[in-house]
Amino acid sequence: MGLLLCAACSGGGSTGPAAVASVQLNAPTNTIAVGQTTTITAIALGASGTATTGGTVTWQTSSAAIATITAGLVTGVAAGSATITATIGTKSSQTTITVTPPISTSCSGVTPLSLSVGAVHTLTGAERSTLCISGGAAGSEYVLVPFKADTVSATVSVSMTGAGTTAPVGAPTAAVAANFIRAQPHARLLSSVTHGAFGAAFEHRLRTVERTQLTPLVTAGPRGTLLRGMQRASANRSAILNLPATPTLGTYFQLNTNSNDACTNRLNHTARIAAVSKSAIIAVDSLAPAGGFTDAEYASFAATFDTLIFPLDTAAYGAPADLDNNGRVLIFFTQTVNQLTPKGAGGYIGGFFFSRDLFPDSATSQFQACPASNQGEMFYVPVVDANQLYNEFFASKASFQIELIGTLAHEFQHLINASRRLYVTQATNWDEEVWLNEGMSHIAEELLYFHEAGFAPKQNLGLMTVSGNQTVRNAINNYQLQNLWRLDDYLSAPGLNSPYAENDSLPTRGSTYQLLRYSMDESVQANSVYLHALVDSPNTGIVNYNAVFAGAFANIFTAVQQQVLANFFNDAGIAVDPKYSFPSWNYRDVIGNGLLTPAANPLAMQSLAGSATFGLTGGGVGYGRFRVVTGGTGSIVISAAGGAVPANVVMLLIRTQ
Repeated sequence: MGLLLCAACSGGGSTGPAAVASVQLNAPTNTIAVGQTTTITAIALGASGTATTGGTVTWQTSSAAIATITAGLVTGVAAGSATITATIGTKSSQTTITVTPPISTSCSGVTPLSLSVGAVHTLTGAERSTLCISGGAAGSEYVLVPFKADTVSATVSVSMTGAGTTAPVGAPTAAVAANFIRAQPHARLLSSVTHGAFGAAFEHRLRTVERTQLTPLVTAGPRGTLLRGMQRASANRSAILNLPATPTLGTYFQLNTNSNDACTNRLNHTARIAAVSKSAIIAVDSLAPAGGFTDAEYASFAATFDTLIFPLDTAAYGAPADLDNNGRVLIFFTQTVNQLTPKGAGGYIGGFFFSRDLFPDSATSQFQACPASNQGEMFYVPVVDANQLYNEFFASKASFQIELIGTLAHEFQHLINASRRLYVTQATNWDEEVWLNEGMSHIAEELLYFHEAGFAPKQNLGLMTVSGNQTVRNAINNYQLQNLWRLDDYLSAPGLNSPYAENDSLPTRGSTYQLLRYSMDESVQANSVYLHALVDSPNTGIVNYNAVFAGAFANIFTAVQQQVLANFFNDAGIAVDPKYSFPSWNYRDVIGNGLLTPAANPLAMQSLAGSATFGLTGGGVGYGRFRVVTGGTGSIVISAAGGAVPANVVMLLIRTQ
């Protein structure tokens, strides 16, 4: 059985080529040196400004003596400027390419660099423009790694041209393991990957609404009195619409389900109390379609929350602030969540937490009013949709019940994080930055996986271990597979993605999850010490990370630099400093040898036998491999837009053979 994976999905079909209204040119750089190359792409745009099928591209150069163009590949011939024109149909677009004098590739008078296998060398001085490397007595192989150590999202293009270099032979990895999970597929594989970008985009929008609409409601000053003020009745009653702290089964009440507006435009739905346990109240929308869970099944689900999710997340992140004075989290099963995902969507929304419900509905000395708040700790999850009235994703009770466990582990972290920052730490910066907040929730999913599979951090889990029996296969399919998919997305494009980017893309989530796992593994205390510290902090984002992991790394740039080298070195059969490894996972084996990508190293690399260009965003990295023959000397000329590589791009050289 294959995996349902859509690469570069564009949505919707086409019955034929549309008229070309304009041509868009994308050039990674407009400056190259003589002998260097760059590739320009031409995209046909329709009248609406969206890409369309427009026919063949015709390329022209104003001066072939300065720059030639073949199928979009520009080659610098002589110093000067040339205009490159792309024509599709009757529409054209132009860009100017400046060619600078050739960069010297001579290693005359320079002692070629020679490293021991496994050594990591930071390029300095003249090496950052022309690197000379010795092949030694038996030949040598290297990887050159540019890493953009800043937070600037604007892309820098780093070009490298090899002379006296050859393409490396094979992959710098250890022997591949047997393909076990793909040989014994599990039905959950298909539904696990479909959450994808669709759900991530919704959650990012929700976090943005929280930041923009709720942050202005927070005023300076202590908030301890609010915990009592929100309990609008006696101490044995909940703040959620004044429900009793232990509500009676069958009680009906109203809950606002609006996920677009935080404090206005209530969309009230009638809810029925279906189950009450030590840590959970289960409420069900009165208009949920037939064929859903029975009350006995809701009670079983509440028991699972009591015995698994609540203790697991609170041990890792701390207990949430109990605003409604009932010691419980309300879980609302409502078809309004189902309705957020249209039929035929490329992914789905599996549930959400909204910080809106932690705010009071009337003004206090600490908060302005949020009239639409439900005033209590709660989540919103879909209902079983056996007849697929809303979409195709929640028709199966069995699959949905498993999916909910991972969803609540993820969303409960968000609730703990927001409630403790608002009412325990009472931080001014109550809303953690999206990348770190989501990364912590993905760690919650991994902790759930460890618990259910019987594993623990720092066990270097490989493919055969995580697929050893049906129990551990079920665990990885149900709770960890999405983390690995997101990480695979990152590894396939590490230059244009970053662990601390604020875009909340799937590659960002995958790399942030990996950064947190790596950071905790490189630190000396238990995971919970660092997760508690990240939650109970007056800081957010990079400042928060730097403070919590100061004992292991100078700053986040140091940590990510080590992380990206570990992505190359980990379990590759090369003896290196242990800090360039992942103690908990053999990611290369688990991802690249059968679980996701059949027998392939998922890490994107380019050959420096000729020329290669790496586009790098803040936190982005590239990997250029090359070999120098026995007794030879190779050189790599390095530039950025025809000039020197900026100081914020660290150049690292690794000898692999």
